[in-house]
Amino acid sequence: MGRPPSDLDEYFDWQERLESFKASSLEVDVFCLQEGVSRSTFYRWKDRLRDGIPESMVAEKAARERSESAEGAAFVPISLKASPVEIELPNGGIVRLPLSVGKAVLVDVIRAAGALRPWKAPKS
Repeated sequence: MGRPPSDLDEYFDWQERLESFKASSLEVDVFCLQEGVSRSTFYRWKDRLRDGIPESMVAEKAARERSESAEGAAFVPISLKASPVEIELPNGGIVRLPLSVGKAVLVDVIRAAGALRPWKAPKS
């Protein structure tokens, strides 16, 4: 099966670790021994982060930071595409999200939807 995909925090941890390596005067083997990681893992992450953190991961981090700093935000801009994830709201509304939606965005959507007041049908 292999290893599950890396999450954003792991990317940032490894980016920080590689910056520490650059700042040190240690050889790779010594650094890996101190960090408790294998040489192959070190080089795999070095290669993976050669061009920086993937744009999709950066966007997820930005969304996470917005959600953590926003106070009482009641709207999250989203775009709907193929929608295998559906959230049925108590007020009858349905939120459809692509399967690839990031965790931070999903949390924002759930918070915003949870803050909405149930709408009532107009009286006839």
